[in-house]
Amino acid sequence: MSVLENIEKLESLVASGRVPGTSRTLMNIERITALIEELKEGLPTHVNEAQGILRQKEAILKQAELEARRIRAYADEEATTIRKLAEDQSAAALKSSKEQADKMIMSSEVVRSSSERSAQIVKDAEIRGQHVIADARNKVNSVIVDAEKQAEERRKGADNYAREVLFTLEEHVAGVLGQLRAGIDLLDHKAAAAAD
Repeated sequence: MSVLENIEKLESLVASGRVPGTSRTLMNIERITALIEELKEGLPTHVNEAQGILRQKEAILKQAELEARRIRAYADEEATTIRKLAEDQSAAALKSSKEQADKMIMSSEVVRSSSERSAQIVKDAEIRGQHVIADARNKVNSVIVDAEKQAEERRKGADNYAREVLFTLEEHVAGVLGQLRAGIDLLDHKAAAAAD
């Protein structure tokens, strides 16, 4: 039987014990004591539920942490791939430029102009290579920033979810405790009135 059901039963016992024409109430102490014991036994269940929710929160946070690590590892792998590709493209462009320069130098009529041209080609290739590497770095940084944002959003979402569940549980337990206190106070008051 739930805590609320026990409280309702306790209220019913108190209400049904009124002696007509008087302000006195007759109560079965054994039944009331048994109900109070059941209420006491039911409370640890709610505490266990709260602990379960806390464990769920920890599991969600751990999952978010693992997801963030996985995204970071993926981003690092992507960065390595992009960097390698950029270096390969840069090396290929440089090699092609050098080959062109060598061919021009070999041509005896245009040695001087080919020298200048080859220097320009090498310079252009180096600039292109630097641009490719810079682009790769920007892409890597963007992937890492996105991964970190996603991980932070998931962590915040898990915290907010756990907070909402705990607030709801706190309100429920506070209501139950308030009802328990009111029932006990009522019993104490009636017992004191009966003793007078």
